[in-house]
Amino acid sequence: MGGLGRATALERLAGPAETAMPTMPQTRRPALALFAKAPHPGRVKTRLGSALTLEVAADFHKLCTVELWRRFAADRRLDTFLYCDVQWPPFERLAGDGRLRIQRGSDLGARMLNCLRELLDEGHPKTLIVGSDAPTLPGSQLEEALAALDQCPVVLGPSIDGGFTLIGATRTRPGMFAGVRWSRDDTRQVCEKAIAGTGLAVRVTPTLAFDVDTPSDLVRLATDPALPASLGDWLRRFAPDGS
Repeated sequence: MGGLGRATALERLAGPAETAMPTMPQTRRPALALFAKAPHPGRVKTRLGSALTLEVAADFHKLCTVELWRRFAADRRLDTFLYCDVQWPPFERLAGDGRLRIQRGSDLGARMLNCLRELLDEGHPKTLIVGSDAPTLPGSQLEEALAALDQCPVVLGPSIDGGFTLIGATRTRPGMFAGVRWSRDDTRQVCEKAIAGTGLAVRVTPTLAFDVDTPSDLVRLATDPALPASLGDWLRRFAPDGS
């Protein structure tokens, strides 16, 4: 969703048919899945490489994941899960109580579809996925998404780069992400068409958010009023001048 020679904050913490609706009573809360990767240098946040070393970029990804986890896990309206690409003990300790799960699938679309299906099949009436790339995700986008799912089976939270920072669903169908190419300026539009092509209605929240993928995104993050204090401290220590 590292190599600094000092303990980080985390290290100091110890067919074409529609998928079946849940058979159990829907007594659970909405689920939120935070998608992240184990922060191995060279495998996360590589587009920040022109501004940060690979080790520092990996540490940034780790800190974003920690901050978002703390925020969402504190929201008692939600059952929060951390979906990682591999089993990674520090994230397992962070999530605790069996809340770390492994993403399954050959690409991002397959991994998201499997996550949505899994949590809906467990009886959660709504399921949201948020990436760890958006550490200042507006609360209004989350609220709008939850409200939209009362009237529509799929919702997307748009990102200013043409992608999306959030997806939510009450139903899924195969092919929801067919043909979607990730990290492009038309990703959200293509995804909307793919979802609609399966017969599911999709809405987009009014509130925009942004991912932190490039050096210019670091500059935007540094001026965001919602910037967590720990990330502000990190930017002052490690980000290049101008951030």
